Amino acid sequence: MKDIHPPRDELRTTGRKLVVLSPTVNIAAMASALEAVGMEVVMASQYGGAVPPDKMLTADAVVFDRLQTMVVADPSPAALAVMAELQARGVILSVEDEGYVHAISAPALQSSQREYLDGYRAGVNGLIDHLLSGGAPAATEGHTGVPSGRGESSGGVREERQGRGRHEPGTRPLDQGSVTWGLDAIGIEASPFTGRGVRVAVLDTGLDLNHPDFRGRKVVHQSFVPGETVQDQAGHGTHTAGTACGPHASAQGPRYGVAYEADLYIGKVLSNQGSGADGWIMNGINWALVNGCRVISMSLGSQRPPVEAYRAAGERALNQGAIIVAAAGNASHRSRGDIQYTGAPANSGTILSVAALDSSLRVADFSNGGKIDIAAPGVGVHSSWPLPQGYNTISGTSMATPHVAGVLALLMQADPHASAPDIWRRLQRMGRRLNAPASDVGFGLVQAPVSARTEQEEPIGKQKASARSSPPAQSEGPIVERGGVQIPSPRESDTR
Repeated sequence: MKDIHPPRDELRTTGRKLVVLSPTVNIAAMASALEAVGMEVVMASQYGGAVPPDKMLTADAVVFDRLQTMVVADPSPAALAVMAELQARGVILSVEDEGYVHAISAPALQSSQREYLDGYRAGVNGLIDHLLSGGAPAATEGHTGVPSGRGESSGGVREERQGRGRHEPGTRPLDQGSVTWGLDAIGIEASPFTGRGVRVAVLDTGLDLNHPDFRGRKVVHQSFVPGETVQDQAGHGTHTAGTACGPHASAQGPRYGVAYEADLYIGKVLSNQGSGADGWIMNGINWALVNGCRVISMSLGSQRPPVEAYRAAGERALNQGAIIVAAAGNASHRSRGDIQYTGAPANSGTILSVAALDSSLRVADFSNGGKIDIAAPGVGVHSSWPLPQGYNTISGTSMATPHVAGVLALLMQADPHASAPDIWRRLQRMGRRLNAPASDVGFGLVQAPVSARTEQEEPIGKQKASARSSPPAQSEGPIVERGGVQIPSPRESDTR
């Protein structure tokens, strides 16, 4: 029996509160009650679904209408009394401390929590300086045909190449042909789907808008980080966006993007230092839903127990036809017998959690366990990177997550009328079974659909196991009714 350490709480708080509201709440009436005791309340709907970063800093309460969630600054005694009354009446369902999340990939991006807090303060100070100098708030929003050009330099590992056709893992050199090893492992070349007509939001550190592989591509973008534009100076967001929705033909090297014709929405919710407050993430999710995104990819997290605000966000996204997919986290050292539990937000039962595999389809040494829904390539992943480097090969559950996001877009294109919970279940049924417990890989290696109705539609027990696969490690999780839709519920992990 493997020992999976319980969720540890490494939360550093912002001093604000995350408040989950009842799905039946009259938001206008609640806002009036808070305003009556002197609170400044702003709603995302007042700004087209995305609250400007400066307002996030100055308002007493920020309401994300689509999520029925709000962030509240340190309330006065009178405001606390009103909130207590609202909670007693069932208008407020939960109140939690707002914390920070961070990009979870290469070690170079995994600095201390103090650096995360320093990054947040730098963002705030940058915004203040910008405003004092007479500038406008640094948030950007637009429909951009990406030009060519050069951007910020970012260090990293030299890119590799991947071969054509599908091979058994470990039988050929990596990245020596038309697609990366990760795309080969998920069977991308057998899939006729491209993601066309499906909107995919990548919430991360932004995108290099000057990258040649996105030249001429319509990219809708918005920054939620105080004092920073969507232009990616960290590299993490450019890498994850490339894996999820990169081009069919790269300017250099193999194909690395899964859903190359999906409509790409870039939400910068993590600073150039790789960190962000929970409220920025909520702002990004709300914006994605307002814009009709059906896949929301979040390669971010922190080692803490489940957060009710993220659980509610996942549930309410499912109710609106969208799936949030998130990285399980990189806190484990499996070779030392240290397996850490899936971090937040991926540890919420309403958010699809992704583990990382290497090119031999073994669980990555760093990949967390416990609440895992699916696994994907996450070691030595080649993708786009800010100029002048252009491409990079890095590892992490962050790199696994966009593979799954891209496949979700393919499934939604294949069956555009399917509900989000139904797409979730189909993704699980399609998983290639692995010789690993469900607590490590969930339903196995994610697979790209080859037709609208394929073997994934058969009952799980009737699927044939490949020569290198074990029988299914678990049956599909129980389905519970919430808010009028069926969603996969959390299930007990298999830790055999």
